[in-house]
Amino acid sequence: MTSQLPLHARHETLGAHFRTEAGLEIPADYGNPEAEAQAAREGVVLADLSYQGKFIISGADASTFLQGLISNDLKAARSDLGIYTTLLTAKGKTVADFYLFPLPEGFLMEIEWGNAEKTKEYLMRFRLRSKVEMSVPAWGKLLVSGPSSSALMEELLGEPLPEMAEKSFFEKSIEAQRLICIKRSLTGSVDFHLYYPLEKIDALWQKLMSEGEALNVRAIGASALEILRVEAGKIKYGVDINEETIPVEAGIQDEVISYTKGCFPGQEVVARIKTYGHVNRVLTGLILEGEVVPEQGCEVFRGDKKVGWVTSAVHSPFLGKVIAMAYVRRELASPGTMITVNLNQGQISAEVVSLPFYNK
Repeated sequence: MTSQLPLHARHETLGAHFRTEAGLEIPADYGNPEAEAQAAREGVVLADLSYQGKFIISGADASTFLQGLISNDLKAARSDLGIYTTLLTAKGKTVADFYLFPLPEGFLMEIEWGNAEKTKEYLMRFRLRSKVEMSVPAWGKLLVSGPSSSALMEELLGEPLPEMAEKSFFEKSIEAQRLICIKRSLTGSVDFHLYYPLEKIDALWQKLMSEGEALNVRAIGASALEILRVEAGKIKYGVDINEETIPVEAGIQDEVISYTKGCFPGQEVVARIKTYGHVNRVLTGLILEGEVVPEQGCEVFRGDKKVGWVTSAVHSPFLGKVIAMAYVRRELASPGTMITVNLNQGQISAEVVSLPFYNK
């Protein structure tokens, strides 16, 4: 059975085209995904992310429980700053990647929605006698993104925006309701993730649209967000990483791994790679010739030898070219290396480039 977001009717009035993922209808676009992506690069846009995965991890043992399992150091999180981390297997493979933010009631986990329930089940296997609970908060989530996003946030708050580092957050009362604002880049630009009571999320959407009218705020859907994500070189679980990926291969090790916190599953493997070795493949960027966007899994070749595969690919309005993220052999990951990508209609040439493609 297909479910709908609380803002479904609002999206319909804006002319949204919907697509179904995992039984849920989400806005794919409002007529022109590339124009929506361009608007995010030039002004300010609003997106409904209420479908994304979120949990509150609470209980007397929550901190100790998480610290023993995650790859990053939970002690780096504080009352106004979160962390990005992973769950690894004993072999250093990635079970999940997510963000943790310490709130008064527990740790807010932000996680890719397609991997949310699986990750909850995985964590709860380790609970044993620990006093730990995972619950889904009754919050909607909106994304405010773009160069003018700070200006729109100041209109919403009615005061200057506090100085915010990446992954920092604050709480505020808006219309007598609790608002949690997290600064975390999803698009490569300045992005604010707003959590608000689910039954009031429509009022917040309308308020942002009204306050942002002078800034030409525009709604964008999942297709534009995918373009922005790939341009920004941001990985997505189930697409760019999975249970066969070591964080070093995806290039996220500096963000998600603490080499000083002590033991956690996979710690020996990642420490050994850092000290003595390297991985054979790495995630990198490709700029492709022509207009055909390769599908996930398309093979990458150097001559007649397979050297990798494509994970994500889009047509980039920012570059005016087809771009992709792909795993390639480490020795071929230097910018400027020419390779080929296999498509159903033959091979196309591609140039290896550093990630991200876009970085404000």
